[in-house]
Amino acid sequence: MALYITSIIVAIVLLVFLIFKGVNMIPASLIASLAAILIGGVDLWKGLLQGYGVTMGNYVKDFFLIFFLSALFGAVMSDSGAASKIASTLVNKIGENSVILVLLVVTLILSYGGIMTYLVAFTLYPIAVILFKEADIPIKLFPATILGIAATICMTTLPGSPQIQNIMPTQYFHTNIYAGATIGIICGIYVFCANYLYLKYAKRKCAQKGEHYVNLDPENSGKNKQNSQNMSFWLAVLPIIVMLALIFILKNKFAANFSVVIAMFTANVLAFILFYKQLHDHIGETLETGTNNGINALMTTSAVVAFGGVATMSPQFANIVKLISNSHSNVYLISMLVVSIASGISGSASGGIGIWLNSFGTHLSTMNLNFEALHRLAVMSSGWTGCSPFSSGPVVASSVAHVKLKDSYPYVFVTCVVNPFIAMIIGYLLFSVGIV
Repeated sequence: MALYITSIIVAIVLLVFLIFKGVNMIPASLIASLAAILIGGVDLWKGLLQGYGVTMGNYVKDFFLIFFLSALFGAVMSDSGAASKIASTLVNKIGENSVILVLLVVTLILSYGGIMTYLVAFTLYPIAVILFKEADIPIKLFPATILGIAATICMTTLPGSPQIQNIMPTQYFHTNIYAGATIGIICGIYVFCANYLYLKYAKRKCAQKGEHYVNLDPENSGKNKQNSQNMSFWLAVLPIIVMLALIFILKNKFAANFSVVIAMFTANVLAFILFYKQLHDHIGETLETGTNNGINALMTTSAVVAFGGVATMSPQFANIVKLISNSHSNVYLISMLVVSIASGISGSASGGIGIWLNSFGTHLSTMNLNFEALHRLAVMSSGWTGCSPFSSGPVVASSVAHVKLKDSYPYVFVTCVVNPFIAMIIGYLLFSVGIV
């Protein structure tokens, strides 16, 4: 077991080092996987084929449509100017001095509206450039601001979220994506408020240190602002409203995965129709952008999950999980612990949930449990460790903002690790007193 633990530690350190050096996630995850295989004594071909290849292939197969439709929707909302319209309207309503609050609210709308977690970064970066310039905020705070909502409350906490992490448990426990609604809402409010207050504090500290806004990507500084000027706010937000309404209507009629795909497809068709005037000159470019973003995001995420597949294929990992499972704590705490560990090792919230479900899902589904609570607590447990320095969210968001991960991650750590961890504890305490 000591050798296995050593191999995982070395592999994770190597993966973090390579990513901090700017190496693409796919070769970085392959190199780290090789280190885990060789040091851990796993058969080389079995490790690469089954641990890495099969795990990646299964993830791509299961979630390709959601990634593609989500990325395409993000590209349409961005290129049409709809996302800019939502942001500018909120700035006018809330005030230019509340740029961070505006960006948090816009992220909440888009991410809860179905755009895949860190793909929101592609959609919101052109808007953030405008807002951060007006408020003189260093762009290195952009990843923490976006992920502080998209990778926390919209990914794991709020009931009804169409994100993959919230869909996966439904396949085992016959719950729906609204499971544990009260816990989710209370914890979501906490994370939103805590992250908002922290980001305002971080902004003040940057100002005190003489750090200001610097335009790191001049090409995107005013992108799509013109398109949004003559657009109605309610027209801009209508595809998101339709998507959320369809998800709610279809939640008990189809499998969660399929209902989200139907809703996303409908929202895309509606967005193309409503925004055709803004898109018709470059509709091919928008399709290409959405496709490329979806494929890049899918492959980046699946590479992280594949590394997790290698890290968890050893019999020693099964022994560790079994050891944890045989402890005297209750099944809810054990599930939260297993998901947290698996998400941390794999560097992926969805990867951690997948490992937990594959290992225990069938067995847990036969037990007399409160599956609404188990669903929500387990999903919330995946986020805080699933946002490590080598996970795809911080890497992609920092890349989009053209900032170094070492500069942006300290802020991401607070908004995506510390505050969600506290929310997870709050969630368990709520369940302990009968609130679900």
